[in-house]
Amino acid sequence: GVKSYAQNRAYVVENVEELEGLHLKDKVAIVAQTTRRIEEYLKITDYLIPRHKEVRVFNTICNATFDNQDAIRELSKEADVIIVIGGKNSSNTKQLHSIAKSNCSDSYLIECADDMDASWFDKKELCGISAGASTPDWIIREVVERIEQIV
Repeated sequence: GVKSYAQNRAYVVENVEELEGLHLKDKVAIVAQTTRRIEEYLKITDYLIPRHKEVRVFNTICNATFDNQDAIRELSKEADVIIVIGGKNSSNTKQLHSIAKSNCSDSYLIECADDMDASWFDKKELCGISAGASTPDWIIREVVERIEQIV
């Protein structure tokens, strides 16, 4: 990725705490992973801008990611249970799950229908479903069908 072009002059951080103690130059450039959570990215930029002479911010978070994050944020305020479908190592699905969990404690990240537990749906009225950007449609359909069988 981008880091390989910067040789030894680049750092990969996930939050402001990881910036503390780094000795950065006066000129700093910030690039986000395309699926990064916007709130954390803004905290990082807000931290760096007043501390450095020149900060260039390149917002590379894609619009679909913004839209999906906004949608899960709103859905998780209404739902009793949230299912996020996608790879457990995917930054995108981990972000969606984190956002969902902040509003709905019964939020689960699964890779396939077999990862679900029927007890998750006990006494639940509304189930919200979201999926990572690269989750295949057939897996999403399989999960929806399994939920319909359970409830």
